[in-house]
Amino acid sequence: METRDDLFYKPKDAWVGDLIPYYEDGLYYGFYLHDPRHREGEYAEETTWHLITTKDFVNLTYYGEAIERGGEDAPNKNAYTGSVLKTKDGSYQVYYTAFNEKVKHNGRSVQSVMRAVGKDLYHLKTDEDFLFVADDLLYEAFDWRDPFVFYHEEERKYWMLLAAREKGGGSLRGGCIALCKSEDLEHWTYEKPFFAPHMYVTMECPEVFFMNGWWYLVFSTFNDRFVTHYRMARDLNGPWKIPQDDLFDARADYAIKTASDGRRRYAFGWIPSKRGNCDLGPWEWGGTMVFHEILQNPDNGVLAVRAPEKVEDYYDQAVKQAEPQAVWCEIKAADTGWEMDTPMYGAALIPVPTDSFYYEMEFTVEECHEFGIALHVDEGLEKGYFLRMDPFSRQIAWDMWPRAIQGKYQWQIKGDAACQLETVRRLPEGNRFRVQILREKDICVTYINGEVALSMRMYDHKGGCAGLYLVQGKAQIKEFSIRVRNDENQSPSA
Repeated sequence: METRDDLFYKPKDAWVGDLIPYYEDGLYYGFYLHDPRHREGEYAEETTWHLITTKDFVNLTYYGEAIERGGEDAPNKNAYTGSVLKTKDGSYQVYYTAFNEKVKHNGRSVQSVMRAVGKDLYHLKTDEDFLFVADDLLYEAFDWRDPFVFYHEEERKYWMLLAAREKGGGSLRGGCIALCKSEDLEHWTYEKPFFAPHMYVTMECPEVFFMNGWWYLVFSTFNDRFVTHYRMARDLNGPWKIPQDDLFDARADYAIKTASDGRRRYAFGWIPSKRGNCDLGPWEWGGTMVFHEILQNPDNGVLAVRAPEKVEDYYDQAVKQAEPQAVWCEIKAADTGWEMDTPMYGAALIPVPTDSFYYEMEFTVEECHEFGIALHVDEGLEKGYFLRMDPFSRQIAWDMWPRAIQGKYQWQIKGDAACQLETVRRLPEGNRFRVQILREKDICVTYINGEVALSMRMYDHKGGCAGLYLVQGKAQIKEFSIRVRNDENQSPSA
């Protein structure tokens, strides 16, 4: 057992894959796929379940391996995603995906479901007699993973949802969420798909939960977008509605699953690393843990996310700020902060620490063509990151400059890319914004108005300045604030 208090957790010499959260008696259990990356360019091999616990999403206790994988010829050579079930006798059954590329059907490697059992969640052992595979009639044999098992009170049966594929479905649109049922957790029937929208290659890590009159279906995709979606319905059997913004976070927070203490619900996900530890490197599988609190709009059931309370308070020492620096704009002191006005492009900047800090801005935008947050920029705004906020399309995305290594010719700067770094999200309504940025080493998590999250890796730019930029507009800036940990003794760097 090892206690860690890093804000964003990654195990030593390994990486975090899909999380499988569970709550009981004041404690959140965060089982996760532990990827050792033993060989260069190889991901999710020799993967096992490991366990952390937490009460506040800041202080984590690491317990090491929770479910041992099988041998080289066993179906569970790799142990992948699943779910935790407490049975009526008080013991636990953990259902998980077993995979060994040597186990094949019709020439293709297949996945199966296995389970581990235990009297508590710290001592789980695989039941070698339980092996549940696809029927190869309703569902293809090769995609059969991420079992989510729960008890259906009305039917008095256990339901299992799985990431699956309809038999004979297309390679790009055949993904579905399979449904199986059981009365005793031993014998399972194959039912018609629980959800088959004909939109995805596959729908990973499915989950359902009920919250104040609404059912929610959560799943992750990797074809049109690498993101976690949710759908909502008044009844578990649907019909399922797509909300206007159906994401919990952006591309860099994958395979989100949730857990609740009965009052609050939290999202458990992981921020992937990038090859070469640089901004222009391709995304990899596996990364670092990240948590959000999930909020529900009581009027329409739509979900939003914000920072967990203790996460927001992690950086607890205020850094004294100087007056903001005006770049190509006019800044005037006002009763509530500063007034900013620029005829074309301008920014109000303050220095920020090189590493590990909390940055917050509150502002109101008027008559603006475009605006956003500049982060780790130089005084000429030629290098750094830009959270672009479009008031017309109501879209937001992280961009960076330069966007690529410039080629031989002056125009080879990737000016044809809409943005470089991030999945586009929807900008909250209105013109008043509170932007919170949590930075730790190469991790950046941004929250906007306590509604929208954008998780990110930022490797290449550190220190410098941060602030508000405008394109042909005016803004009222209420606050710039920076906090660090009281044991880090950091100071802003120009």
